[in-house]
Amino acid sequence: MKILGIDEAGRGCVIGPLVVAGVVISAKTLEKLSELGVRDSKELTRAQRARIAHEIERLAQKIIVLAIEPSELDENLTEIELRAMGQIIQESGAERIYLDLPVGPRAHGSFIQRLRAYTEFELIAENRADAKYPIVSAASIIAKVSRDRAIELLWQEYGDFGWGYPSEPKTRAFLKEFFERTGRFPTCARRKWHTLHKLTELSLDL
Repeated sequence: MKILGIDEAGRGCVIGPLVVAGVVISAKTLEKLSELGVRDSKELTRAQRARIAHEIERLAQKIIVLAIEPSELDENLTEIELRAMGQIIQESGAERIYLDLPVGPRAHGSFIQRLRAYTEFELIAENRADAKYPIVSAASIIAKVSRDRAIELLWQEYGDFGWGYPSEPKTRAFLKEFFERTGRFPTCARRKWHTLHKLTELSLDL
């Protein structure tokens, strides 16, 4: 039996892509994920994630990574994630699916119902699934490592602006300086974002 785990990285960022990843592993080898040290990517250092991601790539039957660029993220993020997850489910050929829900409890039912249109097999969708199911943790690690690589490529063009989170002073300073110098924001930044509106008004206290 093929087992699929799905998770994302970058939903809350103001710079860079939203990455949704799926990892397919045989049920017979599923327990090996825990042996590799697979757990929630947020509990791992960047070096640990990179090392474990390499091992996941060796173990997995299939890995699917979808990177949605900032120019595509001006519409509803939940809709974007739902379609990306649906695409991964269809491409995976998996017979059991675990995924980390990107919506709150009130929206669980409708989100899961719409996802079921993509598969006739068992679907386990929960908040914080990445902390509970190693297969989702594996997808979380792949998504995070893939996004980190995308950010590092952007550094080559723009310099080190941090990891693109709106809470990072380095990221906010970069956006403010870029806007003051050019009168616009870089193409790597998402347009519909509170941080950008604040910077446009030049009311940010750095």
